[in-house]
Amino acid sequence: MRVRSRRRRSSGQALVEFAIVVPVFIALIGGIIQFGLAFWAQNTLTQVVRDTGRWEATQQTTPCATGLVNGVTGTVALVNKANSIAGSASLFGYSSLSPFVLNGPLEGVTVAWTRDASDTSNPQQSCPPSTNKSVWYVTITIRHTVPTFFPGMTYLPGLGTCVDGSGCQLTLSSTAKYRMEPAP
Repeated sequence: MRVRSRRRRSSGQALVEFAIVVPVFIALIGGIIQFGLAFWAQNTLTQVVRDTGRWEATQQTTPCATGLVNGVTGTVALVNKANSIAGSASLFGYSSLSPFVLNGPLEGVTVAWTRDASDTSNPQQSCPPSTNKSVWYVTITIRHTVPTFFPGMTYLPGLGTCVDGSGCQLTLSSTAKYRMEPAP
């Protein structure tokens, strides 16, 4: 009779331990999956920014910020190129139905053309540079929101937000700066 009583108690104990451990284990696995998706999105976003920056640094027909390329301003051509690269790079959370916009509040492309402050060789030099003596840089920043599947991930400091109706998301950003080169 004593042996039976011990078996019942130990199987009840196992059930309680299982009930305590399983939610923690599921949360741990969910966090690992969500972190992996966010890490993938950040790496892809970094590659999109780098590819867009490389493309912009080599554009000789695009005067910085104001000129037209095939009837499209330089910044619009840059945003279109960023959208093209993001679409082909399988950026997690990116949709061609809601593409990047210029200076968007949550998602968007920010671009700045700057001249090296120490470059005094030709103050009238326009952008893009016509010689290697004039130093111009293009800096591109892209912000992107990634959906979260586990609401606890939104509590990461400075990254996560929950918006009513649109779900929870992480906001990622990446920046690249390239020196613009003159035409060969």
